[in-house]
Amino acid sequence: MDLAQLGKRNHLLAGLLQQSQQWRKLDAKIKTVLPANLHPHFQTACVEDGRLVLLAANNMAASRLKMILPAMLPKLQTLHTGVREVVVRVVPKPPAQPKTNSLRLSEAALDSFDEAAAKLEGKHPELAAALAELVRKHSR
Repeated sequence: MDLAQLGKRNHLLAGLLQQSQQWRKLDAKIKTVLPANLHPHFQTACVEDGRLVLLAANNMAASRLKMILPAMLPKLQTLHTGVREVVVRVVPKPPAQPKTNSLRLSEAALDSFDEAAAKLEGKHPELAAALAELVRKHSR
């Protein structure tokens, strides 16, 4: 999907895309000033009433940012003229969803694997055992 093309047709979407691009650029500039080991643990949210708002992924990143930001404020002010102070908020990332096996094998496939396991038992017992286990796990 080409968002630039859609933005040409809808001025509201074009405005949102432009604003998003500006925030991404500001985030990239801020990350050039702050230590590289913190980059994956925070992102720039906005500049609100002269406050640059940074969102930290965890308490460790937030406390580290809060320690170094007073010294970095002059550099950050050169990146965006409206910045008077910096605020760090903790917004934990949601936990990763556990992976679920969604594999569904038909009865014909299970029968074929079962037959293959029986044929391979003499020459390749490990493969036969793996196929038999596959059939056992997916039998309905």
